[in-house]
Amino acid sequence: MLLDIHKLLEEIEIKDPVYPGKRSIKPCKQTGEFKSHCVVMDWHNPDTLFMEVKAGLSGKAIDNKDLKKYPVCLQMPTYVKIEIVNDNDDKKEDEEGKGKKGKSDSSSGGGKKLAKKKLKDIVKIAQRFGEEAEGKIPSAGKIVEMMVMGMKVAEDAFSSVFNEIVKQIKASHIAATELLAKAGDIVTRVQPPSFLKPKGDETVKYNYDREKNANIGFRPKM
Repeated sequence: MLLDIHKLLEEIEIKDPVYPGKRSIKPCKQTGEFKSHCVVMDWHNPDTLFMEVKAGLSGKAIDNKDLKKYPVCLQMPTYVKIEIVNDNDDKKEDEEGKGKKGKSDSSSGGGKKLAKKKLKDIVKIAQRFGEEAEGKIPSAGKIVEMMVMGMKVAEDAFSSVFNEIVKQIKASHIAATELLAKAGDIVTRVQPPSFLKPKGDETVKYNYDREKNANIGFRPKM
């Protein structure tokens, strides 16, 4: 699934600038203890933008003893992995450069066209100039992996689930059960919480039942 990264960042309304080499956090403050969470936009790897929902507001890993106190939907991994796609302009320039090779070189020395900056150079620019790098960051991305509550979403469901998670990020409240509802009937690979060990083959077929799963992570008050 292809997407426009610039439009995505505008849509989810993250205050801090997001660019290659940067890690930004959008807090999702909730009423009640052990309910708040956040969305981490990790672009440390310039080739991959990693969106992850994490328990707590810091974006840091929480000790297992405290993680157990959060709802199940925040204990298990929920993320979207976006692979950066090179702009077509890069390819076009390369092709034009190859086509004009020889003609430019045979002229009087100064006709060689400067190569367009590569991704690693953009990272350096972004780190030095922050917001001034806006507009120079890659604009195209492709979703290559998506997981909701430790369940790997099938590619056919990427669009519906992603649209819902963007909507939820904008509202600063992630409801994983609603994401599963958008996925419908999906084939998944279960990844348990960090404090549990996988047991054998974790591949299962998951059918979402809104009524059955509505209270996942809910603890009635005593």
